[in-house]
Parts: sequence; C-alpha cells; structure tokens
Amino acid sequence: MNRTAEIVLTVIGIVLYGLPLAIGFMFRSFQNNPQAKEDFMNAMQQAPNSQELQNVNMDQMFDFMGAFALFILVVSFIAVGLAILSIYFLKGNKKPKAAGIILIITAVVFTLATLFIGLFGSVAFLIAGIVALVRKTPKPRDEEAITY
Repeated sequence: MNRTAEIVLTVIGIVLYGLPLAIGFMFRSFQNNPQAKEDFMNAMQQAPNSQELQNVNMDQMFDFMGAFALFILVVSFIAVGLAILSIYFLKGNKKPKAAGIILIITAVVFTLATLFIGLFGSVAFLIAGIVALVRKTPKPRDEEAITY
C-alpha cells in the first residue's frame, strides 16, 4: 500500500518548519552583529514610545533573543528529525502506526515548544499522522482460500 499522501504531507511540514529555522538563524546572526545592535538601538530611540523603553537593558534583551533563537533552532531541528524518522517508517509501509503516533505527538508538542511559530508545519504533521493511523493496511489474501 502506498503512503504517498502521508509522506507528501510530512515533507510539506518539514518545509514549513523552515520558517522557525529561518527566524532562529536570523535572531542568532542579529545577536552577533554589533552594527545590527547599534542600528536597532538607534531605531528604538526614535520610536514614538521611546520614553517607555528607557529602562530596558539592551544587552539583556539581545542575550534573551539569542537564547530564544537557540531554543527555537534546537526544537525545530528535533521536529524535522522526528519527521524524517516518520518518513522512514512510512516508506514501504514498515511501521505506519508508529509513524502516525510520532507525527501527532510532534505536532502537538512542537507547536507549543516553538510558541506557535511552527504552527503551519505542525498542522501538516497532524494531518499526516491522523491519516497514517486511520488508513488500514490491506490484509494479504490467501490464493488457496478462494473457492469457486
């Protein structure tokens, strides 16, 4: 039995998890770039509500952004790795039930872990997981059992 629909949905989910990966890489590069920090501080001082932002320590904010970006990167890589494992289980119809359970758990856990940044990829994982669990594998027919 072909599991093409599940595999395609899982690949779509992997591609959509490129968004959290791109955001994570962008924040990490932003944290390590002194020119970007200076430009950001200048923009914050020219903001309409800049008086409210006077008490914010920019170095702490950049450290937080870097830690958050690293967390998003790690979580997204784990989600992509679990999706690749699910594709392996779906190929050749090896373990479709295990793949479905992995995809559903990955969808729920990593939607929350990425703070809904990976929502679209997780929806694709959830649909693929449900389809993998619901679709029945045909039982092999015994040629000798058929009588005319």
